[in-house]
Amino acid sequence: MRKYIYFLFTVALLALSAGCSKDDDGPKYPDSGVVGEWHLTEWIDGTHSEFDVYIEFLSDGKFNSYEKVETSVYVRRSGNFTIDGTRLSGRYSSGKPWKTDYAFELSGDGKTLTMTSDTGIAEVSVYTRSAIPEAIRNVPEVRSALPGGFL
Repeated sequence: MRKYIYFLFTVALLALSAGCSKDDDGPKYPDSGVVGEWHLTEWIDGTHSEFDVYIEFLSDGKFNSYEKVETSVYVRRSGNFTIDGTRLSGRYSSGKPWKTDYAFELSGDGKTLTMTSDTGIAEVSVYTRSAIPEAIRNVPEVRSALPGGFL
């Protein structure tokens, strides 16, 4: 009889512990300082292109980028981003991943974000905290039908 009681006690204890979690409420998006609005102020890779880029990283793990790259108008792209330590990666809302992952570094005052690509020849993008102008923010979203995408 004692073995039966111990068995029931063990089963009850296992059932209770299986229902508990480690407070896992789904993926977490630590601020890591990147959450906010940014404007590309410098791009170092040896090429000379005419472009302008704004990006916002939201606290829920989403992003919006506003890119005027080889066009006369801004194009908005959106999707999700993840942070793993000092690595930043993302996927457009169409499911297509960014061209590369990035190592990122924030300045001491948190006003400058430097992103270095994971490509053979590292491309360094320097962003400064800056509000995205309303006229740019209101451009229509484009899916991955257009080639490229800055990120």
